[in-house]
Amino acid sequence: MKPTTKDRQRAGGKRSRKGCRTCRARHIKCDEAPGSCQNCTSSGRHCDGYDLYRLPLVGKTLKKASTPLVQVEILNGFRWKMTSDERRCLSYFQNHTIPTLLGLFDSTLWEKLVFQISQAEPAVYHAVVALSAIHYDSEAKGMPLPMDQPRNTWHQFALEQLSRAFSLLTKRRTSQDPRFCNVTLVCCLLFVLSDLLRGHYDNAFSHLQSGIRILQDLQAHRQLIAPTPREELVEQSLVAAFAHLDIMSTHFGVGGPLLRIENELSDSPIDCDPSMPFQSLQDVLRAFEPNFSMVFQFISPCMYRSPDHIGADYEALHLQQLQIWSRFSQFMRRFKQFYSCKYDRLNRADQRGADLVEIWISGLAVSLKTCLVGGELSVLDCYTPDYQMILVRTEAFLRKYPERPSISIQCGIIPPLFHTAFACRDYTLRWQALELLWDWPHREGPFDSNWCVSLASQAMKLELQTNFMTDQILDDTTPIATNRAGKILSAKELVAIITDHQRRMRVSNIGGACDASIVEGDCSPLDLLESVKCMSGWSCVRAFNVLAARMQTYPTNGACSVGCE
Repeated sequence: MKPTTKDRQRAGGKRSRKGCRTCRARHIKCDEAPGSCQNCTSSGRHCDGYDLYRLPLVGKTLKKASTPLVQVEILNGFRWKMTSDERRCLSYFQNHTIPTLLGLFDSTLWEKLVFQISQAEPAVYHAVVALSAIHYDSEAKGMPLPMDQPRNTWHQFALEQLSRAFSLLTKRRTSQDPRFCNVTLVCCLLFVLSDLLRGHYDNAFSHLQSGIRILQDLQAHRQLIAPTPREELVEQSLVAAFAHLDIMSTHFGVGGPLLRIENELSDSPIDCDPSMPFQSLQDVLRAFEPNFSMVFQFISPCMYRSPDHIGADYEALHLQQLQIWSRFSQFMRRFKQFYSCKYDRLNRADQRGADLVEIWISGLAVSLKTCLVGGELSVLDCYTPDYQMILVRTEAFLRKYPERPSISIQCGIIPPLFHTAFACRDYTLRWQALELLWDWPHREGPFDSNWCVSLASQAMKLELQTNFMTDQILDDTTPIATNRAGKILSAKELVAIITDHQRRMRVSNIGGACDASIVEGDCSPLDLLESVKCMSGWSCVRAFNVLAARMQTYPTNGACSVGCE
């Protein structure tokens, strides 16, 4: 009698998942001999060794409801065999990570360049696989605040892939191939994104600056403003990505921006005549980047400083502020003309980009106008309409474009919303800015919405508790803010909601919260990223520390009932 299907078993028992990479790619049984398997060596093949970590089986992986099913089809063109784990990650990169990175702006970098190079260059291939694994894990968990996760299988697998990519780059470091600089830069960019998603800011900025030094040696950044004879050495979309990240790094205390593209502004025909209208969104973005760099460089060291720090050099700072405002105003006038005349003729993707630039302008304008206020918080009341405009434009943007990309290398809504939530004196506007950040957990380059909202919400919590202790709020049940749904909330309710968000964030990041004191205690958000060396130089951290120091001048034990039940 023939055995039934139920009775049949594989001769060797359960299928092994520990075979060498070569045998797994060939779909044959591996003898798993130490070092190199005999299947490969006996047939004259090179054994590619064993993976230290394998991804969880599909049935056991975490899945997020909004995450699409990963397709298994991979574009043809790869010159090597890939393992099943690598194929899974590459498919996710192709079908989900790339569309996500294109969620705010279209770019040939992600539409074509990265995937094309990954088909020809093993180093880029392994870096792509690593980023995809980390991205999948982050999205499956709802994009929590990144923390060190040494036992995370997806991160362990990604680290091995990153190690392979780095090793392959090192072997070719003396290559004379003129195209190799593109390979190195793409790998650097993928390393940056992988480290940022894992919360390894120090490594991320180190890789970013390595890529920027390559661009400086080639003078490739000039092609963003004025084309050079060496322009063909580096793809322009790749240069633009590094330049934008370089500008954003200004707020993170790592010495950026290094490229200083605004210094090339006078050589650009598009900027020499302020009356010259923009013809396309690309014209807008090309002219915006130098202004973006110029404003960020000025406001980063000035924002949230004490009056003594500002007053020591106020006249020189104020003169520089006026000069930058004059230059930025010229760009704003040209953009307003472009928006009114060209917007209706743009496609949807370019309209999305133009709407986002409008939010950027609102955020940069109010930041530039208020960066020399110092500790005179009452002065900020004059700028409430400016903060309200940021919220109005952000709400309109989110209604029109419901897509919510989880990662982007472009700046988006996080910086203007954080500034509104932290600096605005109107509790309703601050609260609604917090709600917008809570509702969309995502990352824009080095800016993390979870991190920014945790700082801004804790700042509001400290301020409300102090105001109650000093009788600026006489009754903690008195309504002081209205949420986005139109519900009126008291100080006590605001603090309770903030506390609940803090508790849930700590539980999700601690992985079960084995230490109840960490979860229930009112610890500082700074404790969540305490291992980041460059954190003390972050402008948002400086702002929080200044506010926390001011709040510490009041007694806290037994004097506050707001949120302390």
